[in-house]
Amino acid sequence: MKKILVSFLLVGIFILAACAPAAVPTATLPPPTAAPTVAPPMPTAAPTVAPPMPTAAPTVAPPTSTAAPTALPSTPKPTEASIGDFPVGKYIKEGETDYGLKFNNDRTFEVFQGENVYVHATYKADGNTLTETSNDGGCKTNVSFAYAFDGTHLTFHYVGNPDDDVDCHGRHADFNGVTYTVAEKAAQSAKAALPEIKVDAADYSYTAPETVTAGWTRVILTNSGVEPHHVQFLRLNDGVTVAQFEEALKQGEGPALAMTNQVGGVGVIHPGGTASAVINLPAGEYIILCLIPSPSDHVAHHAKGMIMPLSVQAGARSANEPQADLTVNLKDFAFNMPDALPAGKVTIRVTNDGPEPHEFNVLRLEAGKTVADVMAFLGGQVAGPPPFIPVGGANGIDVGLTQYAELNLEPGNYVAICNIPSPKAQGHPHFTLGMIKEFTVK
Repeated sequence: MKKILVSFLLVGIFILAACAPAAVPTATLPPPTAAPTVAPPMPTAAPTVAPPMPTAAPTVAPPTSTAAPTALPSTPKPTEASIGDFPVGKYIKEGETDYGLKFNNDRTFEVFQGENVYVHATYKADGNTLTETSNDGGCKTNVSFAYAFDGTHLTFHYVGNPDDDVDCHGRHADFNGVTYTVAEKAAQSAKAALPEIKVDAADYSYTAPETVTAGWTRVILTNSGVEPHHVQFLRLNDGVTVAQFEEALKQGEGPALAMTNQVGGVGVIHPGGTASAVINLPAGEYIILCLIPSPSDHVAHHAKGMIMPLSVQAGARSANEPQADLTVNLKDFAFNMPDALPAGKVTIRVTNDGPEPHEFNVLRLEAGKTVADVMAFLGGQVAGPPPFIPVGGANGIDVGLTQYAELNLEPGNYVAICNIPSPKAQGHPHFTLGMIKEFTVK
């Protein structure tokens, strides 16, 4: 009987143990904060939108991505509504080379030509309408224009009667059905439209075309010799022949140059170098020549054969001037130019304010060298290799003329120099009269 009671007691204990709730390992229970950690609901989402994850292991939980954009509240972009989609940037007016408008992100814009700014103004944009809200040009404000932009060209038309704004002559001329081109693309178009003359300079001869068409022309000079070379374009005065010029040249450069107009060219480049300039060639008969003397015998290269005739004929083409990055003015006897230029490719508008002919040759100084070293070398006070490397520029032009030097400048120290002799100073070169300037390229 005792055994039977013990047996029933054991069975009862077993049954109670089996019916009691089993202890669940803590590893299988989702922690109270598991839902935000594994699949974080957005702050604005209701709990029913993102129910708690099941007790499955985290590896099987769906990824917490942003794949439900409809459940996310949209955040307004912090842009100025008044600018909208208006295409900010720099634009060149149709038919011009360096005149245009520059629209900035801060809702200001300028009317510029080259480096000069004529008007500062502010604007707002709404849809395809631009409104000028202020200006320092004395014109009335809150004048609106409809604009259209195709990615390259920006065109403006008055909203309302253009005659109501006729008193603001500049704005009326710049916005009344006027089209502008993105500056970079305008420069590319102008560059592509320019005809080119390729000139190879050897020791001592040129390889170049014998006939070209009049107008703005890019001259590309390559130095395949072992000495420095340049190319100078001289238009013979009407009635002067090539033979007469060559005969005068035997008497000296002065008498020969008096029979010509100096219209520019590419400045001195080192052996193996290439540089270019854009010059305007009126129709007529020309001479191209190198006036540099050889260091060994001091004989000018043209006397050794670096001279050839060129015929420039009138034609139908009419290429635009290139767009300049900056301007250099030449005068007796100084360079009016910045103290620092940007590194890389740069187009420089070079104008001679005279009264004598001038040039803009560019020399890159060797490390540690200065203007004083250049002066000493050119003056024959020191021997040895030159303290500079010639990298091009714009050769001689008469007073009132303009040409463009196209340079590719490395960072460093440079010198601008004019080597043309002055008839009023007993033939001394202009750099001895002060026409030499050091500048940096950064």
